[in-house]
Order: sequence, then C-alpha cells, then structure tokens
Amino acid sequence: MSAHCLLKAFNIRKSYGDRIILDINSLALYGGSKIGLVGQNGAGKSTLLAVLAGYIEPDSGKIDRRGIISVIRQDQGLGPLLAEGRSARAGDGGGRRALSLRPLSARPSGGELTRAAIDAALSERPDILMADEPTTNLDMDGIGRLQRELLAFGGAIVLVSHDRALLDAVCGEVWEIEGGRLRTFPGNYSDWLEQRGRERGFAQFEYEEYRREEKRLREAARKLEERSKRCLKPPSRMSPSEARIDPGKGQKGQAAVRANARAISNRASMLEKKERPPDLPEIKMELGVSSRVASAVTLRASGLSVSFDGRVVLDGVDFEVPTVKRTILLGPNGSGKTTLLDLIVRGVSPVKAAPGTRIGYFSQNHETLDPSRTVLENARLRSCLPEHEVRTILARLWIKGDAVHKRCGLLSGGERAKAALAALFASEINTLVMDEPTNHIDLYTAESLEALLAAWKGTLLLATHDRRLAEAAGDRLLIIKDKKIKAFEGPLADYGSFS
Repeated sequence: MSAHCLLKAFNIRKSYGDRIILDINSLALYGGSKIGLVGQNGAGKSTLLAVLAGYIEPDSGKIDRRGIISVIRQDQGLGPLLAEGRSARAGDGGGRRALSLRPLSARPSGGELTRAAIDAALSERPDILMADEPTTNLDMDGIGRLQRELLAFGGAIVLVSHDRALLDAVCGEVWEIEGGRLRTFPGNYSDWLEQRGRERGFAQFEYEEYRREEKRLREAARKLEERSKRCLKPPSRMSPSEARIDPGKGQKGQAAVRANARAISNRASMLEKKERPPDLPEIKMELGVSSRVASAVTLRASGLSVSFDGRVVLDGVDFEVPTVKRTILLGPNGSGKTTLLDLIVRGVSPVKAAPGTRIGYFSQNHETLDPSRTVLENARLRSCLPEHEVRTILARLWIKGDAVHKRCGLLSGGERAKAALAALFASEINTLVMDEPTNHIDLYTAESLEALLAAWKGTLLLATHDRRLAEAAGDRLLIIKDKKIKAFEGPLADYGSFS
C-alpha cells in the first residue's frame, strides 16, 4: 500500500436477499482526495459508505484501512443524526464509537442535529471523512459554512449529497454507483454530468449505426430471396421447350442466390448488438395552464404576523406573489418559511388568494399522497391529463415500468417525494407551492425536477436551500430576514451569493 493510500478495497460484494447492492472489484482512497459519490435512490451509496467505514460487513471481500475515519451517516431516513468514528491505525484496536455531540437544546431542530453531527465528526481530526447527505436541514448559510469547512479539510472526503453546487465546489473526483458497480470520473459534478452526456451521445451514435447496418443487411437478404424466386422462371429469350431440356440450371441458380441471402442474413444476426441508451421522455405539454388566474397578483398578505412555539417569526409583513412569476422564498432555519407556506395553502387571513387560484402543495412530509393507492392512481387522482401524459411525467421523475403500480404506503422517502411531485405536476392546479422539494431526492431526479419546472407555466412559490435549483427555477425572490419579508425582483444570481 502506497504511503498516501488511506483505504483500499478488493472484491467487495454485498446483497440483500436476491438483490445485489455492491459488486466492486477494487477501489482506492488517497490522502487529500475529495470524492463525490453519486447514484440513484437505492443504488447503494449509504451501504458503500457503511461498508468502507466498517459499520456493515460485506458478504465477501477485503478492506485495508489506515488512519481515523469519521462518519456522518443517515439514521433510518431521518437525516444525518449520527456521527461515529473508527480508528484504523496500528495499535488503536480499530474499534467503532459514537462521537460526542455538543450540548443541544431540549428540542433540537433538524438543522441543529445536522450541525452537531458535523462538528462531532470534524472534532476527531479524522484522516477520512465520510458524509452522507450532510446538508439535510441546513439553510444556505449553514451549507456555505459546511462548504468552507470541507474545502479546508486536509484529509480525504467521500461525500454523498443532493446539493449539486456543493459537489461542484468541493469534489475533484466522482464515483458513480449503478447496478452495484462503481465507475470513477475525474472532475466535479458538472464534469461528470458532461461526461455522461458525451457517453450517452456516443452510445446513441453506435446504436443508430448498428440499426442502420442491420437494416441494410436485412434488406439485401430480402432482395436476394426475391431474386431466388425468379430463378426458376425461364429467361424471356428461352422457349418453353428449351427450358424443359435443362431445368436444373434454374434450380442451381436459385440455390446459389438463396445461399447468398442466408449468408447475408447470418451477418446481420452476428452483428454486435448495441442497446439503445435509456432516455427520459421529453415533456412536450405546458403544465399549469389549464385555468389561468385572471388577476396580476395570485397571492398577497398585508400586516401578517406569525408566531411559532411562542416566538414571533414574522412581524407585520406585507408581500405579493405575482401571477405566473417564479418566486423563490429564502430565509435561515427557523425564520418561518414552512409556517408561512402552510398559512398560504390553508388560506389563513390576512393571506388572500385571487379568484380562480388553485394551489397544489408539495410539503416535506408528502401527506398529500393516499398510501392505499398506487403511484399511478395518486398521480391521476386530481388530473385530467390522459394516462400516457401522466406516465410521461412519472417517467421523467424516474418512476417507470412496474414501479407505477407500487402502493404509496410501501415507498421509501425518496420514492414518496417523487410520487408527490408527479401527482402535483399532473393535477389541475395553476399555483405551485413547494417546500424543500430536493430534500430526499437523488441528483438524477433533481435534474428532472428542473426540467419539469421549466415546463411549468403557472405561478410558482418555492422555498429551497438548494442553490442550483433556486438559480435555475426562480426569476424573483422573497427574503425573510429579521422577522420581515423583502422582495427582490430578479434571480438569485443577481441578488448575490456566498462563497
């Protein structure tokens, strides 16, 4: 093992039942490496981190570790609530232990729990930091602080995150896990995305060339078969009596032509088969336009005050959400964003909605889903779209095939988020209110969500800490600060960003 190699793994296999989660021949992690681990929900990212750190034993394989490993890991889908450490130095025993969290309030928020786990993991001064969704429940300031800490960290990092801006800023290499296999790519998230696009383009080119050559050979074989049928007919210059004297000449000719046809057909069958690369269906319909709001302002409030847990979070605020504008709601944790969205959706005075406003709400708990119904049934419950268009929306969110018939009560957190998004985009609404829609979805779905929002032509009010989504989806901002709401008529990029 080289001087700077902190971890090597060989022939790692891990299955749950009949499903292969990990099937990795080898990987290595070197000092100072900043790795972004990507893959769809359920691909095995959290399992791989736990196996590499030693909290889950693989079915087979060997892992050599050096130095101290700290892990910020998910706890049953509730977010990064645990920080644990493991020493792999010679003589240290290699034991695992829970790391001490700083004192927390009696009722810590999700953001406080996340911050405590990050602090505990970094306090160990580890050689390797493995972080599983460390931005969950952090606001933009908290994500900015985490980003600076990760950039300053001198050890190796393996980072699982749905925050694409964080992956771009921190990571210099990407590990992609798919079908249990691991592939490595140089560069950050955007570089990986570009490489995937190039690979898909080349795969599409190879597929089209394969189909073109197969069609050419099949057509050539068909023409020869047609020609063979004419071989038994005497030439026009030959009399019937002459044809009867030498009938074998036509039969020999027919056999030769058929042999050529079979040979060409065999060549077509022997071509190296190229699979068509998977592609997400294009959203051709305009969403949110079934019944437009006639007023220039969809939502407004004047003199709104809001208290939460006996604490005033909004004090006499005024705000407007213009019709068909795309408004991003920003503010630190605890500033009242979720409470404000709930008041808007419930129509609590003094919040007023214009006549004809039909609100669809994406909440962090996805309680809009009927757990007894399937994903497809939920998506069609409040939709007038034909089934094929609803299925297109589902497929765009990576819900395809038999997955549309899975009952929502059996879905994971990420699957519920995607099902709730699909149901909203397919429903008869003209105003979309969303609270942190990227919290539990993977990077692939986050990219798809941007495409769906690009097709959304109704009014949008979106609360998010996802910088990339806020930049792509919004054209104006509402910023909660010091118990007030300030409007900014322009995108996040014009308002300014933190480093």
